[in-house]
Amino acid sequence: MKPGLMILIPVFFGCQTGDDLGIQYDLGSDANVNFQEFTLPATSIYIDSLRTDSETTVLVGNYSNTVTGAISAEGYFNIFYEEGPLARKRATSSEPNPEDTLKLDSIVVMFESNAIIPQSGSVFQEFSLYELQDSLENSAIYLSRLKQTTATQIGSYSQIIDPLKDTLHSFKLNGVYAQTFFDQISDIAGDSTKSIATTTFKSLGLIPGGSSESILSLSLTSDTTRMIVYSSPIDNNDTTYLTFFQFNGKKYTYLDRDRSGSSFDGIVEFEDFDLPDGKTVMDPLAGINTAISITSLEDFFDQNRNILINNATLEFEFESEVDRDTLANFMSFFRKSDGSIFGPAIASNPFGNIVMTDNGYLNNQSAPAISILSDDKSKLLSSSTLFYQIFYSEYLENDSLVFQNPSGENLIPIDDLVTIATSGLNLQRSIFKQDGIKLRIYYTEVER
Repeated sequence: MKPGLMILIPVFFGCQTGDDLGIQYDLGSDANVNFQEFTLPATSIYIDSLRTDSETTVLVGNYSNTVTGAISAEGYFNIFYEEGPLARKRATSSEPNPEDTLKLDSIVVMFESNAIIPQSGSVFQEFSLYELQDSLENSAIYLSRLKQTTATQIGSYSQIIDPLKDTLHSFKLNGVYAQTFFDQISDIAGDSTKSIATTTFKSLGLIPGGSSESILSLSLTSDTTRMIVYSSPIDNNDTTYLTFFQFNGKKYTYLDRDRSGSSFDGIVEFEDFDLPDGKTVMDPLAGINTAISITSLEDFFDQNRNILINNATLEFEFESEVDRDTLANFMSFFRKSDGSIFGPAIASNPFGNIVMTDNGYLNNQSAPAISILSDDKSKLLSSSTLFYQIFYSEYLENDSLVFQNPSGENLIPIDDLVTIATSGLNLQRSIFKQDGIKLRIYYTEVER
């Protein structure tokens, strides 16, 4: 067998500055440190199976652009009692408890948005709140392609909003639903065999109107996102009681994607799709990701077998957009020669093999690192340990870039990396320029 290196490559994305590459000696010194830069070929691929139930947000609204097409988002969630007095039906006693004499004034829902697209100019947003036909508890996992069936409309919202100013969206629920819900919680409060804390109410859904021009990302864990029941004593309107319900438990977003007429019209899931201008796209909302070929590295390692990898940097040159923030946080899946994708996942798998920082990998931790923007905001800069390297006492005849299962010794050859956002419900997007993905490896030549 000829001598060689086995390179294990979970690609680690960390933080760097232009002056901090993690190297402890100067290039060209007696340590014989060299570097090699590769321009990595890239293509776009479509992945439809986006899981959206592991987030703390839901999306609602419509958005359309010429690059990835039109997207309509519906957000689904559950209701749970949080705190506050509960009305009970009037007692027959001659001295009823004051709480038995409450009447409904109104029910208001409030949603706080933490992001919106497009980000420029005022846009019209409209959506309605519906009861769902089925409870979200009936399914264990929710993907973005699963649409729920709505039942009764219980409220609506429409307003021209400023993406930079308007972050709280509130409206009253209609009278029929409000009174029905108030009677329901009153019955529960008056029944000693029931508990409001464990009651499962009908799930709700936010459905965009046809005139909606934006997609809102709504935080379900914000202190201001909640449903408030306003009530007052029957015989005294000077006092108002507030009872709070939160949107907790099961929640997810359904995405209806239409790429007809867009740059990605005709794209097929898991197959390479090259744009005429050579650019690639990473847009989790549209299901578009970038696949990066690393096959050129194998020739380099075949010709340079007596080297030790010191460090590596990865650079992504992208186009800035007015309507979307740049997507800077992502992990790398691996793609095998048969086209299947595996490895790191948004939902942690039993092996814990999510993309990690260098120290995290060695300690069996699973915490994706973060890339940073260059000073001129034209590039994403990543550094840290790109290659985890092991010398074997017996070298393999056909060295290749492989992934090693952290729980075992099996090695899986890989051809490409596939970038995937660390958050599934992400309104950010990156458009990488042609020949804009560059890998630089710093290495030391060693004698064998």
